[in-house]
Amino acid sequence: MKEKIKLFRESLRLAWESAPGWAFANIFISVIRSFLPLILVWLLKILIDNITKAATTGSGIPFDNVLWIILAVVVVYFLDEASSDFSNYVRKKQSLELEFYMYGLLHSKAIKLDLINFERPEYFDCLSRAAREAPWRPNNILNNLVSMLRGLLSLLLMAGLILTLQWTLAVLLLVANIPGIWLRIHYAGILYNFQRQQTPEARKSAYFNWLLTGDRPSRELRLFGLGNYFIDLFKKSFLKQKDEEINIIRKRTLIELISNLFKASALLITLLFIANQTIGGKLSLGQMAMFLLAFRQGMIYIKDMFGSMAGLYEDSLFIGDTFEFLNLKENVTAAEPVVTPYPLKKKIIVDNLSFTYPGNNFRTINNVSFEIKKGEIIALVGPNGAGKSTLVRLLCRLYDPDSGAVKYDDSDIRNIDPEEYRKLFSVVFQDFMLYNLTAGENIRMGNINEEKADVRVKSSAATTGVHEMITNLPKGYDTVIGNLFDDSRELSWGEWQKIALARALFRDAPVLILDEPSSALDADTEYDIFSRFREIVKGRTSILISHRFTNVGLADRIIVLNKGAIAETGTHDELMKRGGIYFAMFTKQSSRFSV
Repeated sequence: MKEKIKLFRESLRLAWESAPGWAFANIFISVIRSFLPLILVWLLKILIDNITKAATTGSGIPFDNVLWIILAVVVVYFLDEASSDFSNYVRKKQSLELEFYMYGLLHSKAIKLDLINFERPEYFDCLSRAAREAPWRPNNILNNLVSMLRGLLSLLLMAGLILTLQWTLAVLLLVANIPGIWLRIHYAGILYNFQRQQTPEARKSAYFNWLLTGDRPSRELRLFGLGNYFIDLFKKSFLKQKDEEINIIRKRTLIELISNLFKASALLITLLFIANQTIGGKLSLGQMAMFLLAFRQGMIYIKDMFGSMAGLYEDSLFIGDTFEFLNLKENVTAAEPVVTPYPLKKKIIVDNLSFTYPGNNFRTINNVSFEIKKGEIIALVGPNGAGKSTLVRLLCRLYDPDSGAVKYDDSDIRNIDPEEYRKLFSVVFQDFMLYNLTAGENIRMGNINEEKADVRVKSSAATTGVHEMITNLPKGYDTVIGNLFDDSRELSWGEWQKIALARALFRDAPVLILDEPSSALDADTEYDIFSRFREIVKGRTSILISHRFTNVGLADRIIVLNKGAIAETGTHDELMKRGGIYFAMFTKQSSRFSV
């Protein structure tokens, strides 16, 4: 219970911080609306009694008196309806403000969390649940609390009115609703546990849906005729979730019928009692109508109040998923004493570095040590799975190692703020991003905060041989590239890779890392880039990962990785004379092109 109260408090804090003005308006209007139904019921009682008296006595009451009561009823009715509509508007406005605020919290958290989380399936489960609940659940808690407050005030007013007739009817009003409230609370827990268990299956359904509708899988889907196969997989996964959920709801619906019988029985007893009192002359027609309306309204308010209580219990279960995500710890942070990074002066030292991916029982990087001097070009080579890309992520401190250290000049990178440290690196990843934005923005992503960068954007594009292609687009550098939006133009994979290279060069970082930068380039472009590679990198410290040994030969030093460890190191000539792994790989690759 303490944990639930804490979650309520945090949720209310979020709802208030996101839109304090709208939250106050929501509460204020709800309090005002609590009194209007009682006033309306009281006015209807007076109206009916006056009309009855006028009709039965003949001479009776002047019509003007009745007219004023009718006008008062209409005004109060209008205010009740108008306040209901305005309350819906206020709630919707507050909900939108909170949804925007919560997305901001989710996005801010997601971009700060350690990259290693994306190697853990349980992280995706946690993110999926948080994304599903965060935009609306805190606001639901506030609305349920407001509804409970309004329901309580209205119920007290109506119950007080009914108590003047018969206290047992007030008790009956309460007891008749208890089974339905218990039912909702009971099944809220069952549905929450079910949905939490089904999160992996729900993600699987979403994945199959993406395979059937996404752009990237569309070609293989058609070429290999996989459509019906994935449709079947989606149906099985989707129905597995929904059939079980419907079964739970079906059981709840059947039991709700019993709950409704309790409420119907309470209404029967009330009608019999009030009818008997009216026929016996103890109640006027106006009083009869007033008590019937009060009992009916009381049934509604007590249902709303207890329903809000049950809703709060349900919210307390689901909101925990949001805070579970928001409370995830960021481990890749700056350790004390924090130092300020500067452009590389001497060298980067990798000292006995080891790293293991979550769930693996073997090291991807195993006791690796080497140095990279300022301005040096290093090539990393080795078979697939040797750990080359992982080593790059460790150098950029996207991951923290299990053991060992990386030193930037004389500073352990753990003592540098990760965000500031990463500004010292520019990287073309093997699986680089394709941004469906303008061509100019795609290049500017290398340093999006740089202003007045048009000249450097075009210079970077010219260096990678993509400037002419961009200028021939309908709007030049302002043309949206990709195929997601209107008035856009799709590029070939090689052209996308040139854009990614231009983006890396645009970022004026002292360390440049290229992970398979020419895999999709045509022969002429690849030759042009690597024939003047030293001119392009302009003295930056560079790390080149490539399976094309014709390119790695230009490096000052080549490091050969095998099974996560350094197998050998040296220049191209030194490694060829040694006759080891590099020699074997180079010879095999060269033999494919020999006559």
